[in-house]
Amino acid sequence: MLASERLRLRKNSKLLRKVEFERLRSAPFRRAGALMAVSVAQGEEKFAKCGVICSRKFSLLAVERNRARRLIWESFRLLGRRIQACSMVIIPRRRIKQASQEMVLKELSEHLAAARVLTTDPQKAPADLPPEL
Repeated sequence: MLASERLRLRKNSKLLRKVEFERLRSAPFRRAGALMAVSVAQGEEKFAKCGVICSRKFSLLAVERNRARRLIWESFRLLGRRIQACSMVIIPRRRIKQASQEMVLKELSEHLAAARVLTTDPQKAPADLPPEL
């Protein structure tokens, strides 16, 4: 894979503000699986944006919460160019503690395919990708 083809997780691909998370609370597409719950809303975004909510209710151990976040962010990064412009919030479930990266990637791609924001052709990238950092 060439350096120009590498998928990067950009800062502006993350939901950061409380307003952005609140807007997705009443998202039209919500789906729960064994490893995560996903809310997806399409709007005026030019590219896919994602937020992960993993509180102490998930686990009291920070190392477990951080691993769950890393698994989700890595799956989002790997699906990068295949995700159409949308905003999504992902909430990990406790079963993700025993899951592998492949399992998380598979379930996230199933949720996004059900929400109809995942293209089958990885060459069809969104027209306006965020600038490199």
